[in-house]
Amino acid sequence: MWALNAALCAAALTTYEFGTRSAAPPTAPILIPWWMFAVMFCVAEITVVHIQFRRDAHSFSLSELALVIGLFFTDPRGLVLAHLVGAGVALAVHRRQSPLKLVFNLANFVVQTSLATTIFARLAPDAAGLGPRAWGAAVAAALIPGLLGVALIFVAISLSHGRPEFRQFPKALGFGLIVTLTNTSLGLIGATVIWANSLAAGLLFVPAATLFLAYRAYASEREKHESLEFLYESTRIIHQSPETGQAMMALLGQARKMFRAEYADLRLLPVVENDPVLRTALGPDEETVVMQAAGSGLGQGVCARVVAEDRAVLVARAHDDDGLGCDVTAIHVKDAMICPLRGETRVMGVLMVVNRLGDVSTFDAADLKLFETFANHASVALENGRLEKSLIQLTELKEQLRHQAYHDPLTGLANRALFTERVEHALERGGRPPQAVSIMFIDLDDFKTINDSLGHACGDELLRSVAARIDGVLRPGDTAARLGGDEFAVLLEGVAEDGAARAADRILDSLRTPISLAGNEVFVHASLGIAATMPGRMRADEFLRNADVAMYVAKSGGKDRYAIFEPSMHATVLGRMEMEAELRAALDSGGLTLAFQPIVSLADGWVIGAEALARWPHPVRGSVPPSDFIPLAEDTGQIIPIGRWVMRQACRSARAWQDIGPEYRRFKVGVNLSARQLQYAGLVDDVAAALSDSGLSGDCLLLEITESSMMRDAEGAVRVLEQLKSMGVGIAIDDFGTGYSSLSYLRRFPVDILKIDKSFVDGLVCGPEESALAKAVVHIGRTLGIETVAEGIEHESQIQRLRAMGCSLGQGFFISRPLSEASMGEFLRARARVRSSATALVRSA
Repeated sequence: MWALNAALCAAALTTYEFGTRSAAPPTAPILIPWWMFAVMFCVAEITVVHIQFRRDAHSFSLSELALVIGLFFTDPRGLVLAHLVGAGVALAVHRRQSPLKLVFNLANFVVQTSLATTIFARLAPDAAGLGPRAWGAAVAAALIPGLLGVALIFVAISLSHGRPEFRQFPKALGFGLIVTLTNTSLGLIGATVIWANSLAAGLLFVPAATLFLAYRAYASEREKHESLEFLYESTRIIHQSPETGQAMMALLGQARKMFRAEYADLRLLPVVENDPVLRTALGPDEETVVMQAAGSGLGQGVCARVVAEDRAVLVARAHDDDGLGCDVTAIHVKDAMICPLRGETRVMGVLMVVNRLGDVSTFDAADLKLFETFANHASVALENGRLEKSLIQLTELKEQLRHQAYHDPLTGLANRALFTERVEHALERGGRPPQAVSIMFIDLDDFKTINDSLGHACGDELLRSVAARIDGVLRPGDTAARLGGDEFAVLLEGVAEDGAARAADRILDSLRTPISLAGNEVFVHASLGIAATMPGRMRADEFLRNADVAMYVAKSGGKDRYAIFEPSMHATVLGRMEMEAELRAALDSGGLTLAFQPIVSLADGWVIGAEALARWPHPVRGSVPPSDFIPLAEDTGQIIPIGRWVMRQACRSARAWQDIGPEYRRFKVGVNLSARQLQYAGLVDDVAAALSDSGLSGDCLLLEITESSMMRDAEGAVRVLEQLKSMGVGIAIDDFGTGYSSLSYLRRFPVDILKIDKSFVDGLVCGPEESALAKAVVHIGRTLGIETVAEGIEHESQIQRLRAMGCSLGQGFFISRPLSEASMGEFLRARARVRSSATALVRSA
């Protein structure tokens, strides 16, 4: 809208500058001062007829009367100024329009008046009187800008509503055409009278007032017709709607439309004392509430007074009272109408509409009278039809509300409130002899990754499937609950630790079967914590916390397992939480570093690349092993930002090393990807950003993925890897042979390199039987056209055996330990100098 205003202001300045400024003054017998026309325009904008379109109104006035007379009897520039000043006073002071609408209307008026003076000057440049040419010029000067103004108003209304209002446009255009022609004709009669005798101008008051009253009468009859249609349609809706809730919602829609209200609300009072009030509401916008409990009364505000006094109340704008008292908290109440719904023996409830839309008017006494009639129709029809039946069903509704309050809406399991309540009761019951009580906390592993990758709809379906599997392996008397997110809990009464452990095994086994989601087979695992106690020995909150602590221990111990609570676990979990916070701080403050282990060609020992390895030099703990902090980062989700940082740093370093010499132009860097990163929806974007920022070519980046990571979601992994391959990025299977080791997936996945696990390389020095595994991996790679890299080389003899097998690349401590970025650069430069010296020696020989 402000953009439209800016364009309209520019158009106003343009039409004024290139049209009005150059127009010559009229050659009339008299010239009327511009301020008299300003008064006429002000009066015309105060006495307007409003045609409403949803929350906005198109206003029609007698302004063309002043415009036509002004074309003949005042300077064009003065006429534009008069329209701007007169209309501005009326709109700003009398109608109090918002700045947005005020700027639009004033710019629109300047455009219309400037265009009118320009058209009149062009069509009747030398008109010395009031002949047909001047009449035609005046009609065109009033009609064309007037119709343009109607079009601009509909553009503005369509923009403010967010959609075109084409259905109302032809009606407004036709009505505007009739009004403009009528006003223009009266203006020409007035101009003729003034031209002949200026004292006769006062005679124009009577026909002008009569025309204004005719417009008002038309608008009034139109409103009466709409009111009758409104009451008829409301009655029809009540009788045809099959359900009470549907009928009430349709009634509220009718009321909101008829009275142009922001919000409509219907409250049904209870038959039985202390039962809840039932609320049905429509608005703001398209928000709906149907038969919802809303407390046991109407408070102490206007709504309560309406019921007590059994009369309708009009709450005008700028009111100062105690509020409606109906808990209308979603909106700011500016004005309202509230009516009682009268039954045969009592007031059944209240009906209200709140906040008249637009700035044209507020609710008035006529609106209240119509609204009261509407409320009476609604009362009779609802009471005779379905209202009493709905009130009889209140007990059933209360049970439904109680069920909703204590159960998870997604899975149907008990929620946290009901679970906590049942745990408290179990700990209080005891018995003779007292029986143990056990609870289990269950947390899904990597649920966030699955949810982000496949979408929230699939995530919800996964939670429903997990809930069904957990509930399916429990006894009838056990309580399964969803505590929120991907956390579940189970209460086992009369079950000690050993029985809880067996139940935990059943739950974990049930979750190991893959779940089909949107055509994908998804493997989901869980970490489970068990706590057991005897009634009376522990508070419920402490009991629940112990199971939660055990669950964290199970998750940190490798996932897909359970742990039984022990008192020492508190310290373990506290230490894990401290390390988690320190790891987050290290990532934020630059406390992580990268090490690089060179990868060489086994044929000639030349360095062709390096594997990037994350390191955490802790100021107190010392160097924290990756085996400690990488799983922690996986569990907490920090692996995503850590992986993003490793990717960027590794690509920048590799690109810098490529500039050492021409022999390193194709230097590659390998970066490890975890299962969570592979399932992260933004992985491809992160890789693209790292390559773009560093300037590294895609074929110089190698992403290393374990077999188990790829098989976590095989179909999703294929899609991601194919996107990465399209960027030229290489894919390596890390620790090949230690996971699924399936030849079929090697054909499905776009793999470039197989990395032989260190355990196979160690076997090369043990004998022919152990070395056969490494030889088999090399043979597989050669058969499929995939390059092989041996990891963990620690002896010269291993290199000789690998070279004999046909393995092309290798890395390990025998070649070089992982180096810092600076040391890696020196390592590469030293190798380059040795190679250069050897080359020079050969040439000299």
